Amino acid sequence: MIPTAMFFSRYRSFLEPERLDLAPLTVIIGRNGSGKSVLTRLPLLIAGGLSASADSVLDLSAGGVNHAARFEDLIHQRSAQPFTLGAEISDGRRSLSFLTTLRYLVERHALGIEGFELADQDGPIVSIEASRPEDIGNAEGVFTVRARGVGAASTAEVGFVGLFANSIRGCGDINFRIAEAHKEFSTAFESPSYLGPFRSEQGSAARVAHQGARGLGPRGENAIDLLGADALRSSGDIGRAVEEWFDRSMAGNRVKLDRIGSFVRMLVHDPIRNIDVDMSETGAGFAQAFPIVVQAFCIQMKSISSPISIVEQPELHLHPSAHGELADLIASTANSCDTRCRYICETHSEQFITRIRRRIAEGQIPNTSVKIISVAHQSEPAGRLEPLRAIGIDPQGNMDSWPIGVFDEAFDDLVHMHSAQQGGQAEEDRS
Repeated sequence: MIPTAMFFSRYRSFLEPERLDLAPLTVIIGRNGSGKSVLTRLPLLIAGGLSASADSVLDLSAGGVNHAARFEDLIHQRSAQPFTLGAEISDGRRSLSFLTTLRYLVERHALGIEGFELADQDGPIVSIEASRPEDIGNAEGVFTVRARGVGAASTAEVGFVGLFANSIRGCGDINFRIAEAHKEFSTAFESPSYLGPFRSEQGSAARVAHQGARGLGPRGENAIDLLGADALRSSGDIGRAVEEWFDRSMAGNRVKLDRIGSFVRMLVHDPIRNIDVDMSETGAGFAQAFPIVVQAFCIQMKSISSPISIVEQPELHLHPSAHGELADLIASTANSCDTRCRYICETHSEQFITRIRRRIAEGQIPNTSVKIISVAHQSEPAGRLEPLRAIGIDPQGNMDSWPIGVFDEAFDDLVHMHSAQQGGQAEEDRS
């Protein structure tokens, strides 16, 4: 089962119920402050709430990211109203979805669950609602329970683990179905591979690669450990693939994993001076791109088994010519026939999106495997803002809509420059 959608309402800047469908590659665009990062990081928050060891409804630092300073910050306009979070998973034949209704309990300074629904492709399996306000967040709270094939609704004490119902007193068969579904959701959202917008600058100090590193870390701080472990204890194929990508895509600036016994460090070959230098001595772009490239090849070679990979602003500190190269790498990884990973990429780069459209038009990527999500979308100057808009792409790479004010700056500047030139010419003619 793989993640296919996330649900939310009254969550942060999003008031109405929304469904965010996930493709092999989901690209999120929008202006600053529109809520892009909120959506990009949502899988981390959901994953934390699906963990079998969750000791609270939600972990505000899930995935090593600060999602909010306070629980009430998660709620639209910090209102006293409930908010919802949920997700859908599917294997192509059947699907499962859950939706949890949460409320902030002011007197306890904590979140409590007000309602929970588990459904499949045929409809609701079980629906649980708090009977009274005092039951919300109460370990012995009484809830109204409706279950498929059970008949009339009943009341029972319900326990929760994270976002999921865990035990319904006196309902063994329902508990078994919920437990099986919980296990499938936990697996589908287990440990997303997240890279934030400010990646770690790999230092020059050599160190022994950590044994058993399974993730990059939110800043890519474990990238060297993953490559070092692969070189020291496995085939070294990941490192060679990374080196070849940099040589091909970064104008001959090949990265090199330098080994001194069991100590490893990263070097970059400077083709102008024909010498190897520490990555810390190069431009910031190399260090920012390095974890993204390692992430992609680790996914391709199954060194990272995360079902969801997230990258914020892959283009950061890079020349525009490299934006398309990263787009190619991410898109090819997301569409690889032997991976079932879902990529979520938040970008401000027009070149990144243009390269994706080009590959679709060339037939290298199916248009159905890419979704472009526009946040706070506005199609017309006086039109209303749509909180989310899925921009359709046809097989020729054409898009059915484009948001006003996103990537328009170059065109607007050309219009104003032409106008200024025309005005200057008119002034010369008059004189």
